[in-house]
Formats: sequence, C-alpha cells, structure tokens
Amino acid sequence: MSTEKTLGQITVNMHSSIRIGGDTVIYIDPIGIGAAPHDADLVLITHPHFDHFSPKDIKKVMKDDTVIACPKTAAGLCKLLTGREPVTVRPGQNLSLCDVPVETVAAYNKVKPMHAKFFNWVGYVLTVDGTRVYISGDTDNTPEAAAVQCDIALVPIGGTYTVNPVQAAALVNQIAPKAVIPVHYGLMLGGQDAPGKFRAQLQPGIQADIRPTVYSKVMLRVMPLLIAAVLLLIVAVLQMR
Repeated sequence: MSTEKTLGQITVNMHSSIRIGGDTVIYIDPIGIGAAPHDADLVLITHPHFDHFSPKDIKKVMKDDTVIACPKTAAGLCKLLTGREPVTVRPGQNLSLCDVPVETVAAYNKVKPMHAKFFNWVGYVLTVDGTRVYISGDTDNTPEAAAVQCDIALVPIGGTYTVNPVQAAALVNQIAPKAVIPVHYGLMLGGQDAPGKFRAQLQPGIQADIRPTVYSKVMLRVMPLLIAAVLLLIVAVLQMR
C-alpha cells in the first residue's frame, strides 16, 4: 500500500488519540471519543497518563473481540475498568496482534521525571499493508526512537512533557520517514504555532501532514490539580513561619 493511502486511513481525533482504518481498525490512546463506534479490532495504549489512557473511551470503541495491549503499569486498571484482560507489553518486543505486526519502542524522557525510562512505557511501530507506521508515544529524542525505521511517523511536538517542535523535527530528520503527522500539542503544549515551527525544521523530502484536529485544550484538566498543589505549598510555607 502507498504511503498516501495509509495516510488517508489515519485520523487524529484530538491530541494523541489516533485511529487507523482499513481491514483491521486500530486505535492508539483513544480519548475524547464522541460517539460509540464499537469498531476497534485492536487498541494500543502507550502509557497510563490521563491524556492517553481513558477507560471510558476504550469502552466506546471496544467490541466483543477487541484486543487491548498496554504496558504493565496500566494493565490492572485496564482490566478493572474495561472488563477486558489486556496483553501486557514492554519495550523491545516484536508481536503479532490481530494479525498486525507490532514492534514496541521505548518511550521516555531523558531528564524530565514525567516519563521515566524505568516505567517501561512504549511507542509502537505497526506494519499496515506493507507500510510501517510509528506512533512514538510521549518521548524525547532517544537512541531507541532515532533508530526506528518507518514510512510514517506520528510524534509529539508540544514540549513541556515531550520533545518541543525543534527537538521533534531533529528526531524526525534522523528517522527520515516519507511523512510525519505531529501530535500532542495545544493549549499549554506549544500553542497554535507549534506545527509551523516543526515544519520549518524538517529536511526537504519529508512531508509534514498537519491535522487541525490535533490541537486541544486537554491539559486544562490538570489545572485544578496544579492550583491545589500551589495552595498546599503556600499553606505549608505559612505554617513554617
């Protein structure tokens, strides 16, 4: 299958919520699913953060024979909240799920603590009708990510928790796919300018497929927690006086 045809089968619902259509329907990190299509043959979870792992949205896309795969750190909650026993994955595996060749790639931050390497969280390389599609998950420019060989890459560009637009472009230039779809940006994550900055840093010959649906305000959900943490810190400081 051509890269262009596979690109046409990929949709980004929002943020990093990805669907790959075709004979086998694959969802990666489904969140913000509006309807309940119940059409997933395979659901892949990169890690258990709220903006990637949403059991209520997994249940919206699940059907009776849906296969779910996720890292061990998400497996217990997945079974408890979806009723489905997942296949547990770790970096460096080669699997066949729903007859789809799947490779797992380590996804982590080199310095930031949010996605530590020891969690064993993953990205995925899927072979879809002969086209290799890399969904990196939340990662930095790591040796494992840079070693991926693929035709299409979906990488985060929002910074803060992952690579920023310039760092993401440097990673993609090393991988040298035919096409790239930037994901994981929006309010508090790079803003509206992130995809333009990313595209400007790409090497000639790499197609940047910018999807307007990616931009989201999903990170606003963490604001109450951040405000509460600041208030608790203020109270603690005042009590120490």
